[in-house]
Amino acid sequence: MLLEMAADAFGDRVAFVDPVADSSITYAELLAAARTAAQAVHDSGAERLAMLDVSNLAIPVGLFAAGWADVPYVPLNYRLAEAEIDALLERITPAYLVTDITHMTAFGERQGVALTSRGDFLGMARGGGGDEDYRSMDPESVGVLLFTSGTTGAPKAAVLRHKHLVSYIFNSVEFGAADEDDAALVCVPPYHVAGIGAVLSSVYSGRRVVQLANFSPEAWIEIARTEKITTAFVVPTMLARIVHALEGQESAHMPHLQSLSYGGGKMPLAVIERAMQLFPETDFTNAYGLTETSSTITVLG
Repeated sequence: MLLEMAADAFGDRVAFVDPVADSSITYAELLAAARTAAQAVHDSGAERLAMLDVSNLAIPVGLFAAGWADVPYVPLNYRLAEAEIDALLERITPAYLVTDITHMTAFGERQGVALTSRGDFLGMARGGGGDEDYRSMDPESVGVLLFTSGTTGAPKAAVLRHKHLVSYIFNSVEFGAADEDDAALVCVPPYHVAGIGAVLSSVYSGRRVVQLANFSPEAWIEIARTEKITTAFVVPTMLARIVHALEGQESAHMPHLQSLSYGGGKMPLAVIERAMQLFPETDFTNAYGLTETSSTITVLG
């Protein structure tokens, strides 16, 4: 529903940009790619689409493809040890797994896993025309499964149904509200609920998303400047590193950055005070939410 609306309203607008791969995808191209990928997932017999990778163009394609294939989207923590990832895969098989080349060997022989590389997945998805008459999503179906660390230490699966995710977007984002020049810098990992929320909210608003695969303050600063980023979300430790990297400068020199949200932990007073000095033209917002609430439920700004 969300992507179809965006593709109909501003299909030629760039939706996602991967600076590392020097590639991008428009809303219309994303719609076609997701529908093509959905058919491949459906034909594989998989009951879940798992993503084990850093942020890249395969992330939004996989998220929407899973919905049309009527299987949950399951982004896995690529920072876990191989044995921990293997234990999670055992819980979600039969699964269609999209991963980077480094994980191909480790999980290539896993029973019940239809494995494909990021490159092959994107090549297949973008090489098809998309099924115009593809099945609609059931609001009651599970849209996303997110594994979170529980108090027992064993990861627990938070269940987000389509109706939960769509309700969150409808109640927090205005459709097509973003200007064509608006751009969001997404540096949170795709297995975090904030990463899911960033994809869905940006698509619904029509905002261009620039993906930062691996966070470093230097990369964040460079992309924010060169891509003329207008909005971003960071966790406190990220902002602390960005502030440290900018020390010695009177300002961050990012006049386009209108909004910088932060959350996921306690913000040290010294960090936010210095950040406000470095980003004098930027509005700061403290966002609070939970995985189980489909992301942000309250803000302080």
